[in-house]
Amino acid sequence: MSEVRLVLSSEDYVTLYSQLADRRLKALDIVSLDGVIYVEDAQGNTSYSDWAQDEFDDECGIIEDILANMGIVQEELEA
Repeated sequence: MSEVRLVLSSEDYVTLYSQLADRRLKALDIVSLDGVIYVEDAQGNTSYSDWAQDEFDDECGIIEDILANMGIVQEELEA
């Protein structure tokens, strides 16, 4: 792990890795995989399918590791 170079607020940190992971899923959607990425419920709300949610969660973990290795970390919240 490198020295800490950038400490982001929790909100900014989560937004960053979430948007990066979401971009990956959108890229997968473009290449037309057999897996369904988005589902809509009876109220018209769109969310990830179970498969896509698992992919998103996995990608978030990978991205968090990359950020940590680059010294980009989430602020520590006081207890």
